Amino acid sequence: MSVVKQFNDFIFFIILGIIISCIFDIFRTLRKVQKKNSIYVVMIQDIIFFIIITVLTAIYMVNVIDDRIRAYMFVAMAIGVAISRKVISKSLIKFYSTIFCFFKNSIIFLCVPLELWNCIICKITKKIIKKCCKLFSLMINLKCKLLSVFSKKNNFRRKRGSSNETKSTNERKKKYKKEKKVS
Repeated sequence: MSVVKQFNDFIFFIILGIIISCIFDIFRTLRKVQKKNSIYVVMIQDIIFFIIITVLTAIYMVNVIDDRIRAYMFVAMAIGVAISRKVISKSLIKFYSTIFCFFKNSIIFLCVPLELWNCIICKITKKIIKKCCKLFSLMINLKCKLLSVFSKKNNFRRKRGSSNETKSTNERKKKYKKEKKVS
């Protein structure tokens, strides 16, 4: 491998280090814009970052170095990250934060009418549900009252039919009818 080829590879890996740093700045800016980050969101962002960096580095290595991994390539990536962090990281974070804030504000601006419609629909459905629930509860109460009235009448009839006095009067009537038939 010639020295010129190795120098070109070194420069390419410095550029890869700068790209890695720029991608890392995107994730840093996302965390600053969100302000409150849960542990799970940060873990997911880190996993996504490492997947992106791994795929990018593997593709870069296959295309640039023809499957020959050298130690200077990793040193070049570290130099690229350091250069990017010292020179352009602050301005990139400001740029990314203005872009993310613009997108965040535009999404909020676009969602306000949807939220308004959502509030209107929720209020209407709450009123309908309250009215339906009132009607439903009235119907249940009416049904319960009717059932209680019918059950009281049936209980009264059962009690009345099962009493000793009614039995004795019924027996008297039967005897009287039999006597009439016989005579």
